[in-house]
Amino acid sequence: MPDQFHRPLDRDWQHRALCRGTDTDLFFSPDGERGNVRARRERAAKQICQDCPVLDNCRAHALTATESYGIWGGMSETERARHARRTRRPARPRECVVSPDPLTWRIRTPKA
Repeated sequence: MPDQFHRPLDRDWQHRALCRGTDTDLFFSPDGERGNVRARRERAAKQICQDCPVLDNCRAHALTATESYGIWGGMSETERARHARRTRRPARPRECVVSPDPLTWRIRTPKA
């Protein structure tokens, strides 16, 4: 829902971010960047994020929108992917239905 200035309320945090006005090259990897060069650039970007007043909003946005590239909320692409894997909801437990005839064995998901 827009406010009186016609800005979406959920994006207001971006206007208070410490990275605002910073060269975006610091937060996004150029093609082919690897190793120590990439690590140094990411550390510099994360240093800015560390003291940012909207770090939590930025991180939540990146995780919700599944941002694929760049440093967002102090997290790299790899860190966000790792976080998503760790917090993914576990599969529902399955129950094995055993029949005397092995050709009719099946697995079914119990109803909640």
